[in-house]
Amino acid sequence: MSKNDLKSSLHALIEGIEDTAVLQAYLILLSREVKSQEDFWETIDSKTKLAIEEGLADFTQGRDQDFFQYMKTAHGVER
Repeated sequence: MSKNDLKSSLHALIEGIEDTAVLQAYLILLSREVKSQEDFWETIDSKTKLAIEEGLADFTQGRDQDFFQYMKTAHGVER
């Protein structure tokens, strides 16, 4: 069965359900599935996106540093 056939079958089945509790249960189930497929990038704010993009640009340009070296230099923390 194709994806479109499956969707049509689901629509037909849902149309036949009269019990509000059953419909609410399916709504919750399907809402969770849709939410789990959201792209995380669309859920973060623009300030965070900008910081990530700047970090990626730094890395691409060779401006990176080993984490442990950074912690030692910036904060005096050694392994």
